[in-house]
Amino acid sequence: MHMIGRRMKRRADPRLLRGKGQYVADLRFPGMLHAAFIRSIYAHARVLDVDTSAAGQMPGVVAIYSPLDVAFPSLPLLFPHPALEAVTQQPLSREVAHVGEPVVMVIADSRYHAEDACEAVEVSYEPLDAAASIQAAMAEDASLTHSWMTSNLAARFQQNAGDAAGALEEAPVVVSMELDIGRVSCMPIECRGLAARWSARLGSPELTVYAATQTPHMMRHIYADMFAMPEERLRVIAPDVGGGFGAKEPFYVEDFLVPWAAKQLDRPVCWIEDRLEHLQAAVHEREQKHRARIGLTRSGEILAVSDSFVTTTGAYVPWGVIVPIITSTLIPGPFKVPHYHCDVDVFYTNTMSLAPYRGAGRPQAAFVINRLLDKAADQLGMDPAEIRYKNFIQPDEFPYRTGLIARDGTAMQLDSGDYPALLTMLLDKSHYQDWREEQRQARNAGKLLGIGLAVAIENTALGPHEGAHITIESNGDVIVRTGAASQGQGHETTLAQVAASVLCVPLERVHIHEGDTAAISYGTGTFASRTAVVAGSATQMASEKLRQKITQLASYLLEVTAEDVELVDGKVQVRGSPQRSISFAQLAKLASGHLPGTTFRYPIEPGLSATAYFMPQGSAVAAAAHQVVVSVDPGTGNVRILAYTAVHDCGTILNPTVVEGQVMGGVVAGIGTGLLEEIRYDERGQLLTSTLMDYLMPAATELPDITIAHLQTPSPLNPLGAKGAGEGGAVPAPAALAAAVEDALRPFRAEITQIPTTPFRVKSLITAAQKQHNSHQPQEAS
Repeated sequence: MHMIGRRMKRRADPRLLRGKGQYVADLRFPGMLHAAFIRSIYAHARVLDVDTSAAGQMPGVVAIYSPLDVAFPSLPLLFPHPALEAVTQQPLSREVAHVGEPVVMVIADSRYHAEDACEAVEVSYEPLDAAASIQAAMAEDASLTHSWMTSNLAARFQQNAGDAAGALEEAPVVVSMELDIGRVSCMPIECRGLAARWSARLGSPELTVYAATQTPHMMRHIYADMFAMPEERLRVIAPDVGGGFGAKEPFYVEDFLVPWAAKQLDRPVCWIEDRLEHLQAAVHEREQKHRARIGLTRSGEILAVSDSFVTTTGAYVPWGVIVPIITSTLIPGPFKVPHYHCDVDVFYTNTMSLAPYRGAGRPQAAFVINRLLDKAADQLGMDPAEIRYKNFIQPDEFPYRTGLIARDGTAMQLDSGDYPALLTMLLDKSHYQDWREEQRQARNAGKLLGIGLAVAIENTALGPHEGAHITIESNGDVIVRTGAASQGQGHETTLAQVAASVLCVPLERVHIHEGDTAAISYGTGTFASRTAVVAGSATQMASEKLRQKITQLASYLLEVTAEDVELVDGKVQVRGSPQRSISFAQLAKLASGHLPGTTFRYPIEPGLSATAYFMPQGSAVAAAAHQVVVSVDPGTGNVRILAYTAVHDCGTILNPTVVEGQVMGGVVAGIGTGLLEEIRYDERGQLLTSTLMDYLMPAATELPDITIAHLQTPSPLNPLGAKGAGEGGAVPAPAALAAAVEDALRPFRAEITQIPTTPFRVKSLITAAQKQHNSHQPQEAS
């Protein structure tokens, strides 16, 4: 009953499509109150006074908390780094550092009353100078993001392998580019939210939090520290979660304030983020500015890559400097780069904080190396595919050491892959040569059609661990409890397939319990394309342990050796004599000890259950190759995608349907980053993209059919041979799109160095090229 690799429909979808899901906003508890926040209208200011007199008299208002009433400690630093001067956010601080930072919390009997009361609160500010951009933060006379700081520099570090400067000095061909990558928002369909309630058991307080989170166990740990409570009396539950993409990974000030208010008032309190709040006050990502160089031989082999980039962490560091570290380590990508150097400067700015969003620094790295290779290919007169073939790490060179230091401080190593085969499959599936012929015909007809390629890698399946506790219930059902927390990835299906394959039970008899700290003692969560690998491997290992226990008990009861029994469809039977069998349900009842006062005579420990933790010792490195074909309207600058092909290698595929959904979702996110989405602030730090009219996202009507194909090079680092798939589609997409648009604009010799390539930017490039062309035309005599 091998189910790994089979196409299975996602088990949660019928319930969700029929409106039977239960999200935080659906929860109702007796006496529940609702929170709303007044948020700073300034990018940088001191709170001088808060007048709540009128608001306090309004209907339904229960409590109002401001910086004048309480002083809280700052949030804990989650990812320290030797180079980081860390500033974490203080709940209801008297000095606010970005537009949208919470200033006052209003608690009322309904969200409507709470919002009405917010309108009646008067907050007096002393506006302070703001550093609202990276350039402003870097200036010699820069305003300080926080008034008590001496510099806006948050971190400075480097990566180095070999002698890049020396190799570039001697390289026959050197290509340089300045690249500007825009800032984006995570934008899950469900915004953040949580509901908290306190209770008492045996005279001690207990806290239960229902949160739209990707990391329930991390939240529990932070609550234990901030409330000075043992974790045993804390429970965090992630009910149905409508997408995360990184936004629901960090711990925010609202995550502390809501349960704190519930404790003060001894009543449940709920808060649901709206879309404006999400754009203002949920983490952003992507923004980086690079100065990159690549040195090559005249035949196109890479000799060295050097990069220097600046980025911002925003006003605070909710997730350390993980994103720029990832970018700095992955710029070489799937290519052999003998000499590499990267300098990174991270600055504080008076904007919303940055933390991982789908891809987490990897799309930026892929953008840099692929843009450099495209320009090099153009300069050398080579096809973009040819220059990539020349520089791939070869299949027989794995495991491949890059000479760089990974985010966890260990030596970075690529475990497996076949990048030439990946690109070959892409060129075949995408009909690359046919599109080149169509492009020639289009150009002859005066049309702008472009083809872009990009190849990238993604280090997936990060630690420290994930666990699985599997139990056979007395009715024969299999319950898998894990620390993973789904936001729509299909864990209910893929993890069940793993357990069902090992235990030889029908899929419908396997049930996944996740997103609940009470289900399993230790967990890490769902992010960084890790669940299929880490939780999947834990499920495989626990299932194997449980299978041994089942076999041991059944062979004892059937009076045969363990080698003489087999598991078939939820029962154990004697090989060759299927009439001699015993069901899982019967075994579970016997293994429980059944009746009090009886003697337990079986050769196993009580309970038909097993627990296993998988602790990855290195990243499983996935890879992807994308080709995109676009047409450009020279009159408007609008880019239309005509065809999109993605070939993905995530090792052993657990469920092709689920993987293809993940890849497709990643591609769409990458299209947003590459063509449309951009968070923008003005020079005073005011958010200019605060609605979906200003912050543009891909719509279904604008997307092409996406052709997806798979290459499978199993990872040697886990028992499934799997690699992560959740983010891979987003990684090469912006680079492929930029290459395609640039290729379409080849008649104008325009260079794409900034994303997103919005219609305005494309039209500006065309206009600039036309003006330059006209300026070189001879003037008619008057």
